[in-house]
Amino acid sequence: MRIELKTADERLIDVIDVLELCFTQTVDVACDSLWAYFASDKYIGEIKSVKLYDNDILIFNGYCDCQKNTFNENGCEIYFYSRSSASILVDNEAEPFTYEKPSAKQLWFNIARKYGFDTELDDIYTNMKYDVAKGTSCFGAINQFVSLLTGRHLIVTPKDTIKAIGLSDDIKNINMQNVTSFVHTINRSEPYSQINFKQSSAQPRYITYTKSLFADELGIERKVYINLSSLPQWQRENTVLQRLQASYENYQTLEIKVAGFFDGSLLQRYSMRRYGADYDDFVLYEKKYICDKNGECTKLILKKNIDVKELTYVD
Repeated sequence: MRIELKTADERLIDVIDVLELCFTQTVDVACDSLWAYFASDKYIGEIKSVKLYDNDILIFNGYCDCQKNTFNENGCEIYFYSRSSASILVDNEAEPFTYEKPSAKQLWFNIARKYGFDTELDDIYTNMKYDVAKGTSCFGAINQFVSLLTGRHLIVTPKDTIKAIGLSDDIKNINMQNVTSFVHTINRSEPYSQINFKQSSAQPRYITYTKSLFADELGIERKVYINLSSLPQWQRENTVLQRLQASYENYQTLEIKVAGFFDGSLLQRYSMRRYGADYDDFVLYEKKYICDKNGECTKLILKKNIDVKELTYVD
């Protein structure tokens, strides 16, 4: 790993003596993060931007949020915390506006292009209106649109390109020889068995249901009621299904620690066999690469890919 810093006066500095480093990527978190401690024989100035390379491949490109310089008899110990370039879209508010039949590329052009971002978004569009409410970030304005229409997640690459990613088509195996710890958790406290909802204010009662047949198999009964009348028509059906699916997100999770840097992509599907049990179709949701006095490792969080077997009907 190699860290390259740029100071406020445009000097480039390669970090040599890294004491500790942590690089984190998480699904549903707009910004990757990187923090590090390193030693220097002198004060290097104010850090403006940060890049992280793995074998000369750029894997992080961001801006310094916080810097702390500690001086002692040996020189200076410097700490910084940085977020990826997506922070520009997170920190800036989008102009409140109602779009008529917009596409994702139109939202990129109007909202993100002026900040220097490119796009690889597909032709994602709606024939309905799309409201960007007051207080919505630039990232949130595009991400909500893409997520509701496709179920995919918006990311910003280290090369400042906006794209949408979904679950991988293929399932890979994790090399269990590199695994140093393995924790399997089952959490039955969150999944919904049924969502009762009404689609408009004219509907007097919550008489439409989306039920999970998978909950019946698990013996889970947990119902909620939601009112969709304030949402545009095109958002209503997807909102219910996404909320039902999201309740199963943490039903089964794996926390795995592997030696060295794990270069797998977020939302890649994996299967593995451990201690006589098969763990089939788990999705990578978080990677946390840590380098410290104990060596290098990557902590992974994977979540079971579940078909909730939804069924929608009217009473």
